Amino acid sequence: MIPHARLDAVTEADLRALIDHGVRESRTLDYKRDWPAGRDARAELAKDVCAFANSLGGDLVFGMREEGGAAAEIVPLQYANLDADLLALTSALRDLLEPRVSGGLHAHPVPLAAGGHVIVLRVAPSPAAPHRVTRDNHFYARTSVGKEPMDIHGIRHAFAAGTALGQHIREFRDDALTRIERREIPVAEFAGPACVCHVVPVSAFSRQDAHGVDALVAAGEKLRSVRGANAFVMSRPRVNLDGVVCVPHPNESTRGYVQLHRNGAVELVYADLLFHSPLDDPGGQSLLPELYEKPLVHGGLPAIVETLAALDVAPPAYLMLSWLVGPVTRIAVERPYNRADFIALPAHLGRISAPPIYLEDFSADPLTVLGPAFDVLWNAVGVAHTQTDFAAADPD
Repeated sequence: MIPHARLDAVTEADLRALIDHGVRESRTLDYKRDWPAGRDARAELAKDVCAFANSLGGDLVFGMREEGGAAAEIVPLQYANLDADLLALTSALRDLLEPRVSGGLHAHPVPLAAGGHVIVLRVAPSPAAPHRVTRDNHFYARTSVGKEPMDIHGIRHAFAAGTALGQHIREFRDDALTRIERREIPVAEFAGPACVCHVVPVSAFSRQDAHGVDALVAAGEKLRSVRGANAFVMSRPRVNLDGVVCVPHPNESTRGYVQLHRNGAVELVYADLLFHSPLDDPGGQSLLPELYEKPLVHGGLPAIVETLAALDVAPPAYLMLSWLVGPVTRIAVERPYNRADFIALPAHLGRISAPPIYLEDFSADPLTVLGPAFDVLWNAVGVAHTQTDFAAADPD
């Protein structure tokens, strides 16, 4: 795969670097000199896409001649209608695979200074794997020397691995929540409810490698832009057992943190979410969702996306939002005529988890992504959707 998490960041210089360094085809990279214009060419290409989707994902580079498997020369491609040709190709490829690759298939045209384009087609590892090619009904996998049909043992393993992937990601989230509940956390003790956001790339579990500490520290600098309920300022990332962590500056009272794990997963915790309400007992407090919803939309998720890009972690990923609440936690709910209620969550709920959200890419609007997850907590008190006004300015 070309070393850029953001496909739209790939430039002609990156392509020429492949040639200068003699980068060879691999399990995640394949060169194609010609554009697959005909039906048979696209059917053959579907085998490559199938193999990438069933394995680790990867990039297909059209307009690159190879010699002995190494990038050798850029051969510019010319198009009468570039957008139409890209749409026709991706649509055809989706139709040639079963189940369809609904997401995780993105084409990026790289303009060349001398004219023409090179097309990079990025295929994400698919959570719906294994796929097969409808033309020949074969399942394909990607190896270091190219694509190859799976035998019966490979097919059985692929089905088992596809089922296990989602389970592993959910177990990672659940184990993390248990550690937070036990206060096995990289910050001082905090009291009261917490909102926890996990972004777990599929590659965190589809690959067995881990990111080096130096890369984690460099990428973790992006997490310093995270702001919490009280606009706290994050300290520089520091190394810990799980990777690197950013915590609030020592003079801040807020107890949130951001953990960047060695496998590329990110854990963002917002704490100190309580405030005193008129319906509380003396000394009691209630949870105000605005204290984590607005920071997560305006700063938290964008910072996570920038961190993953800096770490060269490519989509797809799963976003999972959870809440750890006390035995009696009230939620501030607006009512007509400028009234407000403070409704208690059901007493048996100590941990609430929204369904995982699949991120095909990292360019989606944060509010569009997070809105359905925010709604889950509101649903627990009988409100359909979040009541937070995301357009309103934060008070000074």
